[in-house]
Order: sequence, then C-alpha cells, then structure tokens
Amino acid sequence: MSNLRKTIPRLCTMLRQAASHIRIDGLGVAIAFLWRALASRLLPTPRDPGERAAERFLRALGYSIVARNWRSPRDPRDEADLIALTPDRREIVIVEVKRAAGPWDALGRVDRRKKEVLWRLLTDIERGAQGTDAGVVRTLPTSTVTRAEFVRVDLIGVRGEGRTAAVVDHDCGLFLRSVRSSRATRAP
Repeated sequence: MSNLRKTIPRLCTMLRQAASHIRIDGLGVAIAFLWRALASRLLPTPRDPGERAAERFLRALGYSIVARNWRSPRDPRDEADLIALTPDRREIVIVEVKRAAGPWDALGRVDRRKKEVLWRLLTDIERGAQGTDAGVVRTLPTSTVTRAEFVRVDLIGVRGEGRTAAVVDHDCGLFLRSVRSSRATRAP
C-alpha cells in the first residue's frame, strides 16, 4: 500500500511533464520522455564499465568481491563502489573507482569531499567489525566483517569506455585502520 502511495504522485508528475512536452516540443519528444522516465524506474541500470574493469582486475589478483555499490546504513548517501576481501581474508577493502575517458589522471578526481566520505565508510565498517554497529553486519556478510583484522581504502583508476575500459592505476591503502586496536594510519 505504501508503494502505491509513492508511485501515484510520481506517475502524475511524469504525465504532467509529458503533457508539457506535447505542448512545447511535440508528441515525439513526449513519448521519448515517458519512455526514458519509465525505463529508468522499471529496468535495472547497467553497471559502470569502470567498476566492471576494476572488479575483473581485483579478481585476477585473488580478491573476492563482497558487495557492489554498498551504501552505509548510517547515511545512505555514502556509497562504496566495491567492497572486497584480500586473498588472505585479513583485510576488508573499500574500493573507489574513478574512470577517465581522456588522457588525464583518473585518481586526480578524488577530492577532499570524497575522501571524507571514504573515511566515514571505513569507520562504519570498522564499527561493524568490532560489533558496535549492527546495521553494517546486516548489510554485509557477517563472516566477512567479523573475521577481518584491518579495513582499508583503495583507489582504482580506469581509462577507456565500454568494453575497452582497463585499470591503469591501483593506489593501495589511502586509509588503513586496524579493527582490533582501533588505531588509524594513513598511507605516506
């Protein structure tokens, strides 16, 4: 019932916007608008090719992927592109993927605000591993979170588009935190 209460106003808004498109731009534009609006809500969104390339790269190194596009239960606006486990299963790795289609540096696009988000994600997962945040344990596999000794943040730079996307840079340990001793360290 609550889904219906949310859906009807959205549908009415889309129909009003489509009517506006008919008056201003014509029927063809209105149909295209409705198609895009409905498809974005009903069809699954395709995964980012940069994230797929990063995932292939990490799997080739022996990492196991735990979650994709993981959102913090504390603040759903904070999102990690990938959550992975190192091959020895001692570290949970929060992976931020940046893609550049041109010749510029992909990792140069990680600004102060994004680093703050990554730090918050790291502390959220750390609290889950220590057992003080049940929300993290509910959203990630319990065995993954409770057995880890460290949590770290990695940056992966990807260049190219579509199937030609390839990893060009892997910056390990932007932040590193011991789950057991709760001491924060930063990579040099």
